[in-house]
Amino acid sequence: MTQRDTFISNLFEQAKKDKDIILISVDMGAPSLDIWREELPDQFIAAGISEQNAINVAAGLSSSGKKVYVYFMASWVGRCWEQIRYSCAMAENPITILGCGVALGYAPAGPAHSPTEDIAYMRSINNIEIYSPANNHIAKSLVDLTLEKPKLRYIRLERNFASEMEDMYKGISSSNIETGFNLVKPGLKDQNRGDKKIAILTNGYMLGRAYKSWLNLIGEGVEVSLYDVWKLKPLNQELLKSNLESYDYIVTIEEQTLDGGFGSIISEFICDNQLSHKLLRLGLPEKFIFENGNRDHLIDTHGLSVEEITNNIKQFIK
Repeated sequence: MTQRDTFISNLFEQAKKDKDIILISVDMGAPSLDIWREELPDQFIAAGISEQNAINVAAGLSSSGKKVYVYFMASWVGRCWEQIRYSCAMAENPITILGCGVALGYAPAGPAHSPTEDIAYMRSINNIEIYSPANNHIAKSLVDLTLEKPKLRYIRLERNFASEMEDMYKGISSSNIETGFNLVKPGLKDQNRGDKKIAILTNGYMLGRAYKSWLNLIGEGVEVSLYDVWKLKPLNQELLKSNLESYDYIVTIEEQTLDGGFGSIISEFICDNQLSHKLLRLGLPEKFIFENGNRDHLIDTHGLSVEEITNNIKQFIK
């Protein structure tokens, strides 16, 4: 099941018990949406291809006490940025925005369907929370979090996620979700004091590639750990700082262009906390990708193959 269907199906179960939960969809169709149409028609709005209007309707419903969720393809989030800023953030309306198919998830549909800058422009909005879950278990727990603690949130749903991460986080609670990150794989157990210690930070689909790179580096005796940072804004700064204090190098990996993206978030974190870590940011080139190919092909041919990630990290610590 996709993260979209996982989230919306679990929200549906809650909505059957709570008439204030409203789902607004800009998508034309999906099995998880059809059941809302059939069983909860008074709590479902099919907005058509009108993202800006959907956000304004959501803001109006939220201001009257409804618990509102808006679902559309992540590529169209930028289209309604102004409405999110004015009608939601400035007006303090705590709606949840579900953006499906982040980064190159809709390849080979072309760059219009590939939001490789959404982290940059969405995190510029005041008082918004941003989550980037790696699998269905976190997506499911985010339903509970959004209901328990209403806020303006942008949840970046993967159209497909790395199979290596499928069984992680079973039973994770909404309170654990708020910590924002997790040590996925530790470094070598028998480490020398003189070893250069590396922390790889990533999230979402790229966690699978980072894991494979971690395996390669560990196999070569490199002292490296892997972290999944799923809460991009705000960072849990104190906890993250205490977790990273023993490392010499930090590497960020993202399926985004680098300007304003995940690597920039971590760069600002290092600067603001006056940390001494050396930082390597790995991401997509600053270009619109018109080449045809599936997601993995485009990632591989634009600098983020497992081999290139591994080699870049090895070169970085030399």
